[in-house]
Amino acid sequence: MKRKTLTLLYLLFFNIAYSQSHNITSAAILLKQYKSEKDESIQVLKLKEAKDYIDAAYSNESTSNEPKMWNYRAPIYLQIALKEPSLDEAAILKATESYIKCLQRDKKGRVIVRKWTAEEDVLEGLVQCGYKLFNEAIEKYNAKEYEKALQYYDAIFDIIPLDNEDQLKRGNITKETILYNSFFAANKKKDNLKSKELLQQLIDINFNEPAIYIYMSNIYLEENNTDKAIEYLSLGREMFEDDQALINTEINLYIQLGKTSDLLLKLGEAIALDEENDILYFNRGTIYDQQGDFANAEKDYLTALNLNSSSFGANYNLGALYFNTGVSKNTQANSTSNNNTYTKLKKEAEGFFSKALPFLEAAHKLKNDDKNTLLSLKQLYYLNGEYAKSEQMKKLIDNL
Repeated sequence: MKRKTLTLLYLLFFNIAYSQSHNITSAAILLKQYKSEKDESIQVLKLKEAKDYIDAAYSNESTSNEPKMWNYRAPIYLQIALKEPSLDEAAILKATESYIKCLQRDKKGRVIVRKWTAEEDVLEGLVQCGYKLFNEAIEKYNAKEYEKALQYYDAIFDIIPLDNEDQLKRGNITKETILYNSFFAANKKKDNLKSKELLQQLIDINFNEPAIYIYMSNIYLEENNTDKAIEYLSLGREMFEDDQALINTEINLYIQLGKTSDLLLKLGEAIALDEENDILYFNRGTIYDQQGDFANAEKDYLTALNLNSSSFGANYNLGALYFNTGVSKNTQANSTSNNNTYTKLKKEAEGFFSKALPFLEAAHKLKNDDKNTLLSLKQLYYLNGEYAKSEQMKKLIDNL
């Protein structure tokens, strides 16, 4: 009697195991039929059936971790993600998980699914997953589904170490771009902790984007931690010492905190130690400029240019200082009813416009796609009656 019971149990387990193995085989056959089928409506049915069989195998303990199951689950879910996402919203995540499992190796270092699929084909599928995840993340971000965007970006980190031919990198899908994009999603979620974590990772790998220091500073300001806010702007300035956005942000923060005199003092001490550093003069000139101190701003910009005539910032800022002063004089002239005052102010305005022109032209030569420079030149040329040059600037602006 006991022997019969054991035999029945053996047969029962054998049938269950056979049934689950049959599910994998059926899924494989249906995947092949799906790929060869020309009728799209039948294709969908084949893919759905393949999904049902592979899901059954995945859910059963006897086959849930079989290499053969991963081998077919990977392409089935990739096809669902690419062609029929309505069958499973998380298809691309499941495809990615499966392809990574396919790349597991045996004791001899061989890919475990080599009996059914070549390693290069598995890698090709995994790279497709990477591209799809990246595009899905962007779509989720645009749809304001920020948590899902982060989930998709996160999944790519598991793929990058396996992409030994840098196929994703050639499509600009790198650790840096994923971290940067992830930051924007976390920031939209108002998740300061995650945002700071992502920005710090970018800072630690010297990501070539000055704005990350501004973003970090802004988060600390939001948290009323002004010391950290200043610290990160200072770090950014060390990395990108002539970046105008960082300079302006730091100056504005010092103004906001009522510490402009501290910044001027710091710059004065730095200049005393390094009198040939044009950037220090340029930075101090920018502060004077923002404070409306024309004489000191002009003096520092000219000193910066004497030290480095190829400084775009100093050329542009000095040109803008003269140009804006000219505009102000023009406005004053147009608002007076006194002819003598009008004539005097108009002449002064023309003088400042003439002074501005060579510096703005020099800035344009140094950076010919800067919109602010082009806008200023367009207006200056028009005021000078050089209409052809003004129109040329307009065309360059339109082409940006």
